[in-house]
Amino acid sequence: MYMKNKDWILVILLGLFWGSSFFFVEMLLKYLSPFMIVYLRVSIASIFLIVFIIIRGTKFKLSLKNLFNLFIMSLLNNIFPFLLITFGQQTTTGGLASILNANTSFIGILLASLFLPLERLNFYRLIGVSIGVLGVIIAIGYQNIIQLNDDDLGKYLILIATLSYGFAGVWGKLKLQNFTPIIAATGMLTMSTIILTPYAFTMHLEEIYSLNFFILKYAFVFAIICSVFAYFLYFKILESAGAGNLLICTIIIPPSSIFLNAFILDQIITFNECLGLIIIILGLIILDGRLINKHTPTPQK
Repeated sequence: MYMKNKDWILVILLGLFWGSSFFFVEMLLKYLSPFMIVYLRVSIASIFLIVFIIIRGTKFKLSLKNLFNLFIMSLLNNIFPFLLITFGQQTTTGGLASILNANTSFIGILLASLFLPLERLNFYRLIGVSIGVLGVIIAIGYQNIIQLNDDDLGKYLILIATLSYGFAGVWGKLKLQNFTPIIAATGMLTMSTIILTPYAFTMHLEEIYSLNFFILKYAFVFAIICSVFAYFLYFKILESAGAGNLLICTIIIPPSSIFLNAFILDQIITFNECLGLIIIILGLIILDGRLINKHTPTPQK
């Protein structure tokens, strides 16, 4: 499914927003546990969106079926990947985490081709996925793959998170078609908050009491940019361009994340990570097919 010009703009913005999430996680890990970072992200975002739809007077109908679909989506697209990536970044730099996160596109394309009739896997996409997987292996390092140690665990947690994101893209396309983007984002983040709140106020109560304005300021900006704005774009793209095209935004995530982490946190990207990133981007370009297919349709406005 080819994208319109406006879809491309939304995809680029989404990639920039999500690219900054690795930087915010890196900053917040200095002061908070991984669980609390995730909890603040979803709870602040859900409160903001609930107030927003109340002010707008947005009407929506929730059935048990819709609640169940939102419950599954909140697990696949919020709770599982957020926790896995945040825990993973304890032993992995934000730059490398963003490179590994690019695997989301390849997983998403494969899953979409299996479950969505309009998202078929063609020759170019198969080659693109293969090249992308090679890039991930190079970024991690072949030696690290065959000799797994504690320091490498974070990398694999992030890769598992990409599998969850891939399933989320398919689930959203199949089950959330009757939701507007704003309702889908609000419902998903609110459901995530409801699920996490009991654990937060039993096992992390002391950490909640220790929160101060400095930490909450970072957490607020993190939640608004990387969840409120990002998920509105996420569902909008999912609705108009399809799950496979949605995940192509990950081509923007690594460069933006690496720039932020290098410029502000003085992180250095290794040769393997840089080479892996280049190969992953090549895989994404081939996977998309626009620069290869001679019969690319005229862009629509």
